[in-house]
Amino acid sequence: METIFLDDIQIESKVDDLFKLLKVDMNYDFASEIVELFEKGKKIGRPKALYGIAYINNKGENWVDIEGIRFTSRLLSINLKDVHRVFPYIVTCGMELNIWAKSINDPIEHYWADTFCEMVLRSAFKKMTEDFKSRLNPGKTATMNPGSLDDWPISDQRKLFYLMGDKVKDLGVELTDSFLMVPIKSMSGLMFSTETTYENCMLCPRERCPGRRSKYDPEAFKWDK
Repeated sequence: METIFLDDIQIESKVDDLFKLLKVDMNYDFASEIVELFEKGKKIGRPKALYGIAYINNKGENWVDIEGIRFTSRLLSINLKDVHRVFPYIVTCGMELNIWAKSINDPIEHYWADTFCEMVLRSAFKKMTEDFKSRLNPGKTATMNPGSLDDWPISDQRKLFYLMGDKVKDLGVELTDSFLMVPIKSMSGLMFSTETTYENCMLCPRERCPGRRSKYDPEAFKWDK
């Protein structure tokens, strides 16, 4: 499949963005230490992203074949019923930041660094999405992620990585035996064109999720479509 690799994503987040995520301000006793950590992380960080175009070969009631690879999910099959191509992606804060954050032993500073990595990941995902829409003009899109809901098992993460080919190695993202990504501040999934509004959050009951994009509403999706 055709892929686009972004390895020159600039960290455009401001220190104020980090303060907001940490829920503190410049009057905080350790504000100067946070600023110092932000500047250091910004110099170290090398976020990266990989996305591409893949074509659907076949579909069943609870599976979809993409480029000859079968993904098992009834919800995925339903969401892709009217499309013929998808846009798989992997985006990461980068191994450089992961190593840096793990090297910080102080619990509070480690939390700051972890939050910084999360901020960089969100920014990198936004940049990747902007690049994707500028190049491919897909119209309105939605996203699904392996393991985010019980219907699509996280084990399909391995298949997604295989689908994206050898370029994944350049990202520096690896999978553990339990299919979790390292660096942990990484995201993967399938984007697809849609005329309806769909977010995984609609079917996820997890409360107080910092990444929630829509209200939990189990009735918003009808399984008997």
